[in-house]
Amino acid sequence: MSKVNLTNEQMKLRGKIEKLLKLLKDDLCSEAELSWSEKQNIYSEMSKAAHQLHMSLESKPKHHCYMIENRGVDPDDIEFYYHIHPVEDLLAYLDDTHANDDPEDQTIGHKFKLRVFCQKWGYKDTYCLTRNVNGWFCEFNTHNGQGDKSAGPILYQILEHDSISYPHDLPRFMSWLWMQAYEKGLCHGDVQKALDDLADWISHCEKCVPHGIFRGSK
Repeated sequence: MSKVNLTNEQMKLRGKIEKLLKLLKDDLCSEAELSWSEKQNIYSEMSKAAHQLHMSLESKPKHHCYMIENRGVDPDDIEFYYHIHPVEDLLAYLDDTHANDDPEDQTIGHKFKLRVFCQKWGYKDTYCLTRNVNGWFCEFNTHNGQGDKSAGPILYQILEHDSISYPHDLPRFMSWLWMQAYEKGLCHGDVQKALDDLADWISHCEKCVPHGIFRGSK
């Protein structure tokens, strides 16, 4: 573990940042005791102090790639620290310069299976999903194509082609899984287990389609 040696002035800045961060985190756990204007003032002060500490360091703090992507601005920009998470990362870096090292993305190029029940045929079909830098490449019989990180639109076109009902939030969960695999370096087994859970969710949705007067509507 490599800790950053701070000057007295930098230590004072760190103390100020930790105090302001605690106020914001305590407020999140309470019944919103701070007013909107009070919170904005605290965020502003914390952002300024964190930016000042960041810029004063000889070697600039390292942040996770996804953190920089999510913030949409460079870490040298004062707006970067106008949020709890990058400030937490800054403090973690001060205690260990490797704390924000990105894990290796282990499953780029890996092929996974999504086994989904189809009401029309009465059995489960297997969809193949290859995780790549652009998202998910989807394959099923003669239908295949590149999807984004939510697997859209191709996966949903394939499901709809077979009239399979699927949860409204499925694209959001597929996107979340792609990002978790990237941010946490999930292994093949972890990604496949998550896809199995999503497949069970889709299958449950498909099996719960109402019958009766609705029979033949799919």
